[in-house]
Amino acid sequence: MSDIPSHTVSIPAAHLGGPGAPDATLCSAKVVALLSAQAGEGMRMASLSLDVTSFALGEAEVSITVRVDKRAKSIVFASAEAQSGEQLVFSAQGLFSRIG
Repeated sequence: MSDIPSHTVSIPAAHLGGPGAPDATLCSAKVVALLSAQAGEGMRMASLSLDVTSFALGEAEVSITVRVDKRAKSIVFASAEAQSGEQLVFSAQGLFSRIG
């Protein structure tokens, strides 16, 4: 079992653009909110890398797992992966730095 803090949320595919292909703008908004919450208070996003697939989502739920990959005094590296069944919907990596 990993000791890397993570959590998973499930959302309707429609929140990411389903039943068609995922919408990058919707995916970005969702992942920024989730990564920011995982990074914690006092941290602001410095960079985001987001890769979005192009397959049709359909009506299935999408599970998004968010984790902190590394936490130091003034920076946090966090990542997220969204899946619909066995299909990858998006993956993202964010870098956060301490405010002030």
